[in-house]
Amino acid sequence: MRKTALPLLPILSVAFAALPITTADAQDVAAPPGWSDTQQGETRILSHDGVIVEVGPWQSTNGKSTRDWLKSQERITPRGVTYVATQSLQAERAIADSHALARSVKVDGRDELSVLYACPGKGGTVRLMELRAILSRKTASAIQRAAKFGEDVCRADPKMASYRAASTRTASTNLARDQGSGPSASGTSQSLAAENAKIPAQSRPSSARIILKQKWVGFPAVMINEATPEMSFSNGYSTSCAKWNPLTQSPTPSSAGRMKRCEVKRGASKGKLARKFSPGETISVSFGRISASSSNLGGSTSTISGGTLRMTKDGRIEIGKFNAFSARASGANAGGGNRKIAVSGRYYLDGHTITIKGDDGRVYHGFIAASSNKGGRGYDNVFINGEHYWDRKK
Repeated sequence: MRKTALPLLPILSVAFAALPITTADAQDVAAPPGWSDTQQGETRILSHDGVIVEVGPWQSTNGKSTRDWLKSQERITPRGVTYVATQSLQAERAIADSHALARSVKVDGRDELSVLYACPGKGGTVRLMELRAILSRKTASAIQRAAKFGEDVCRADPKMASYRAASTRTASTNLARDQGSGPSASGTSQSLAAENAKIPAQSRPSSARIILKQKWVGFPAVMINEATPEMSFSNGYSTSCAKWNPLTQSPTPSSAGRMKRCEVKRGASKGKLARKFSPGETISVSFGRISASSSNLGGSTSTISGGTLRMTKDGRIEIGKFNAFSARASGANAGGGNRKIAVSGRYYLDGHTITIKGDDGRVYHGFIAASSNKGGRGYDNVFINGEHYWDRKK
């Protein structure tokens, strides 16, 4: 059984205390077949298989941009839901100026995903939706139907009709300002190239292969295929472990191999050869990752991980939940073995290495591999320091 990629979904909402503008139009979109559909005040609530969608009324943004208004809702939760952490905040491409904010929450002690989706209207208005669910293969199809429903509500609403063109212009302007261009961007690329050059030759992978490993998950157990990049080096060693710092450790059993669950071996496994990047090459991807596994045998355990990856052709990157090895702008090593963080900034690729300079000035070094499922020039999968991101539209 192939592993199901659960997308970071574009929807969610709770009726928060704000100025309602109108209450209609969300009712015009039919609920998916078999879903419960109720109304509580001005909030429409759908549920199925443990997946809940709440569609709130139109509200005023109080002069804020759609993104900034959604950011202001980051920690607000309904009764019985506890905010834990934010995974990502990003623009949604399907509808201009719409944004999604993915959060980790707890509901009655359970770990769940909560996605807030801001659907923009004209005249400084916005409709907020929320999707909550426990991530699993069982809920995957319901989550996808819930996401489609939320998007259909946003598309169908008359308040969107005269707003799209203006919001598209705004989004394009903001994107250009945020991503940078001209001499400053060029200077950043040069400094990143210099930072990347600090990675020793022996720590630069000569090739990378994508290895499919079979793994039992759940109880009753189900076999899934898990994709992992294996890096090979000029010294004849290879490893699928990405939890070592290429600046300070080498791909040998006496260095990286001394870390827990980090095997460094002679030779390479059989697998699909990954793409190697030319120095300074840039790519354009907007990927997500949400995965979950659980078991129940005389007790229960579960693990959930998530994040997003966005890389643009002009060298910008936004990435969440990856194993980070960082140094201050001064170059002093700040360590960071198992530390998973989110970062935004600029990136530099060279072979199978990536160097990122965060907007806070911190520099990160690591490994990257990419592959295409169909063998084209595009990318369906990107691995950064062992974290797997894929095209959630496919």
